[in-house]
Amino acid sequence: MKKEYQTGWLERCSYEFYFLGQLFSYGIVAGFLTLFMTESGIPAFVVSGILLVAKIWDAINDPLFGIVVDKAHLKGGKYKPWLKLSTILIAVTTILIFVLPQHLGVPLKAAWILVAYILWDAAYTMCDVPIFALATTMTNNIKERDSMYLIKGFFTFVGGLIVIVLIPFMYPTIGWGASAVILALVGMVFMFPIGFVAKERHNVEKEVEPSIKELLKYLLNNKPLLVFYGASIISCLTATGGTVSSYVAIYCLGSEKWISYLTLLSTLPMLVSILAVQLVLKKVDKFTIWMIANFVNIALSILQYFMGYGNITALCVVLVIKSIFTSGAGVLGTMFTADCAEYGHFRSGMRAQGMAFSIQTFTAKITGALSGAIGMFILGLIGFVEGSGAAQTPETIQWFWKMWTIVPVISGTIAAVFLLLAYKLPSQDAKVMAQANAGEITREEAITQLKYKGYDFSQ
Repeated sequence: MKKEYQTGWLERCSYEFYFLGQLFSYGIVAGFLTLFMTESGIPAFVVSGILLVAKIWDAINDPLFGIVVDKAHLKGGKYKPWLKLSTILIAVTTILIFVLPQHLGVPLKAAWILVAYILWDAAYTMCDVPIFALATTMTNNIKERDSMYLIKGFFTFVGGLIVIVLIPFMYPTIGWGASAVILALVGMVFMFPIGFVAKERHNVEKEVEPSIKELLKYLLNNKPLLVFYGASIISCLTATGGTVSSYVAIYCLGSEKWISYLTLLSTLPMLVSILAVQLVLKKVDKFTIWMIANFVNIALSILQYFMGYGNITALCVVLVIKSIFTSGAGVLGTMFTADCAEYGHFRSGMRAQGMAFSIQTFTAKITGALSGAIGMFILGLIGFVEGSGAAQTPETIQWFWKMWTIVPVISGTIAAVFLLLAYKLPSQDAKVMAQANAGEITREEAITQLKYKGYDFSQ
């Protein structure tokens, strides 16, 4: 009997646990940095500037690091050495952010956060590109790879859930610094094994060493990749919900504990989504699932806005339903990147996985930063008052609600329509291209089997 999976169970467990640990640090930074800064007395306009400046650096280091990963020849593997180093650096820089000396003035506080955040971002880039690309070297079985990506969604969910639920209870009691230390060290324990357990079986061909110019050409000619993540960037331009969710909990619903309750309501349904997506993917193309989930999410966001926050029961019900569709789209994201990487390999002949996945990680961070910066800028315009326990005007509180519900619909709708019109890479075509890339069928045979006939494979 032919063995279906190429990886061992211990390898797959270490891969999934890595994402659990990663979210311990990512969750506190991505989910609570803006709240931490404003509670530390940093004005909203300054917070907006910090996020923008940090992501200018991010815009430089992500694609460059993708090139470095594709061209580097390190002892111990192509991706694993980066994971070993970044595991330590992520923990250290996460702690550095949240041990901000509170006696400093606003300029020095802003400088401390900016430097620490840039260092954290560089450390996170160092792990995020290799960990996603690593799966493509662990196995060239697309079914096995997609299963790993789906299951990692569950572990990502668990890690994020633990962090976002616990922190609203932790920081008021033991402080931000102690909370960050505990989470960073526990996360490091979960991240550590992958660098020693995983096996890189399918590495880049060594006969041809692509130049930086060739790698950039590969990226610019990968239209599906650029379209998919271009739509992601468009969608973030008014995606202010994440920025104000903590303020909605505190000021609209009445307590910081609602941060945890809202998180539970919006993340627990992800378990349903992961199971449902695995079943539906057997019969429906992932792009169709993605589009349905996004348009349902848009409709429910509009409903949420008009319902208001007075009826807590109705709010909770809608939030749960909305989360099922939102998380359903979320668990598919990495699969699109892997498909686009197969397209790029098929079109160019280069297996430049680092470049493809660097775009994914870059987009995840740039969308978070842009939405955060834009959200904080809007808060500055509407009279948001910084400081722990600060009183807000009724008008500002109403804006919290608008920014959590209806404002994200604007760019979300534009992005969904753009993706619907411009993305032309069916899952079946990616599978055929992967077979050709693996040498199972010829390029000519693959082209005759492609569902979409409008590809431009000219160099």
